[in-house]
Amino acid sequence: MSTIAGMKANRVNLNGPATHPKVWHLPEWKSASHPQRMAFMRKIALQAGHDPRLATLAVSIFKKHGIRPRNYKAQAAALLNWVQTKIYYINEPSERLQDPLTTLKVGYGDCDDMVMLLCALFESVRLEWRFVLAGKSAQGMVRWIEGTPLPSYPVQFNHIYCMVGYPPFKPQKWFFAEPTVGKKLGWDVIAANRKGESFLPELAGIEQPAPVEEKRGQVLDLSPPDKGMKKKAVDIWIDIKKGLDPVNMIPILIVGAISTVLAQEIVRPYVRKLYKNLTK
Repeated sequence: MSTIAGMKANRVNLNGPATHPKVWHLPEWKSASHPQRMAFMRKIALQAGHDPRLATLAVSIFKKHGIRPRNYKAQAAALLNWVQTKIYYINEPSERLQDPLTTLKVGYGDCDDMVMLLCALFESVRLEWRFVLAGKSAQGMVRWIEGTPLPSYPVQFNHIYCMVGYPPFKPQKWFFAEPTVGKKLGWDVIAANRKGESFLPELAGIEQPAPVEEKRGQVLDLSPPDKGMKKKAVDIWIDIKKGLDPVNMIPILIVGAISTVLAQEIVRPYVRKLYKNLTK
């Protein structure tokens, strides 16, 4: 560190310090909370994103695609496409995290490594980003966005991707970014899975809640815990609607009219007699 014009300044070593970790093996990864994991990964991505070499790479990608300055959405899409096409996805035997510059050097990584590289590239040009986790629960597919409250029910998170926002400083629009599948900016693995499209084996085998099936005379309501009461209420309403059917109402009206006339003829003599007794 040196002092220039009264200010302390660090020289940037473009070759990187020899002691800087290239790969982290994390035996306690499974016992860590999701916010702890995201904080660890964010620190790695931020450190790499502040390396001038990442900004140089990002700008070279923009120029190659003819992207004009301040076209932030096009910049984000170009960086996503570059990671998708230049980094080879692999699975790992156990959890380890690669520094984004190491991922660039070796040219491969898993979802953790690829998303950290992508977010480091976003960071290098001041595009806002957030990690996103995807996983399984009793409610079906679930996503968790970094910085939001965790779900209150158990979730098995098996995959990570990210979101990118623009414009810089105060982003107004956010898009999902999936680096391990060749999909465009904005494509979301959770939404695709809910449509029946399966892309990631780590998220396979998710049974979505069955839709409500309506049939004449019954409704299969799958929402707990009062499904029995709901079914009875529906059955009663169906019976009422049957009773209100015009075809069913005609005989009832005829019988009612006849009964009214007969009742009047039977009751009328007694009413006259009672009236005479009262007027004497």
